[in-house]
Amino acid sequence: MLTLPLPGPLGGLELVWSPTGLTSARFVDTEKTESNQVFPDAARYTRAVAAWLAGDLRALDDVPVDPPGTPFQRAVWAELRRICAGTTLTYLELAQRMGDPAATRAVARANATNPVALFIPCHRVIGSDGKLVGYAGGLERKRWLLAHEGAPGFLVA
Repeated sequence: MLTLPLPGPLGGLELVWSPTGLTSARFVDTEKTESNQVFPDAARYTRAVAAWLAGDLRALDDVPVDPPGTPFQRAVWAELRRICAGTTLTYLELAQRMGDPAATRAVARANATNPVALFIPCHRVIGSDGKLVGYAGGLERKRWLLAHEGAPGFLVA
């Protein structure tokens, strides 16, 4: 496990991975950083996060993720990775992309249980009225992430 310090209201990002990719990335209210020397793959994730923070909004796109979940959850999470930085979708639009507009609640639930924050960008999903809703990391973090990515309607933090 590795905890990376992040700017602004983000706090820290705790990363856990397996040989096949990230299994967990969650925001924590700490800035403690563990040594990269103990973790052979840590540099890969640290570089990707640093590049993303520096403005390379595609830096996280190719980082392998391998979260545990049902086939449906994994399909939703794969679709979330297809949402381009700086854009947002509603839960209904995400369900439509999945091919089943009636599955909006199931899609929202899968979005809410995303175990790999930031790398699976569930923060890019907003309410049908365009407002920020439902983010496990907190709405202030969600607002900061969307502003960092330049999403329309969100002021730079």
